[in-house]
Amino acid sequence: MNLKRGLITVISGPSGTGKGTLIAGLMKIDRNMHYAISATTREMRSGEAEGISYYFKSRDQFDSLIEQGEVLEWDEFCGYRYGTLRSELETKVESGLDVVLDLTVKGAMAIKKAFPEDSISVFLLPPSIEALEERIRGRKRETEEQLKDRLAQAEKEIECVTAFDYVLVSDSITQAPKRLKMIIDAERQKVRRNPDILERLGLR
Repeated sequence: MNLKRGLITVISGPSGTGKGTLIAGLMKIDRNMHYAISATTREMRSGEAEGISYYFKSRDQFDSLIEQGEVLEWDEFCGYRYGTLRSELETKVESGLDVVLDLTVKGAMAIKKAFPEDSISVFLLPPSIEALEERIRGRKRETEEQLKDRLAQAEKEIECVTAFDYVLVSDSITQAPKRLKMIIDAERQKVRRNPDILERLGLR
């Protein structure tokens, strides 16, 4: 009987550090990794499917889920809410599936509180503030004022790094995913995550 539970890996870090690129790279080299499907109040778009793209909820349904403690963390973007469901993580973890999420610092702490034994938090840092500014400028999405606000926000977020289990510097799009996988592999080998190790070796 396999008693091994899945592991939740939460990635946080300032905008522009490459969290999406890091996770995409991890998914290519770690076949046991899965995305956690979020709930949202926005309408379903063409090509999307319930339970695959998102769990689509009305505003009232989303509010009800929050009251029930089913929404562990959520944010609002463009008038729509997006959140992580407790049941989504519980189902995957209990099935032995590993999950990765890209969340804010506040969201990461919420997951860490809800799943203290089943989760790790990783903070993604830029090589330097100057490198982060160069990346954000390269996207050509912000005005100069917005850029300054973005960098100020990034510095505030970076101050939260000590609340995380691990820190990773996004200095290479090829090496950073490999280093993240090393962290996850080490966590998978912890004795407390392998309660049936003696049985599997035929020693009990």
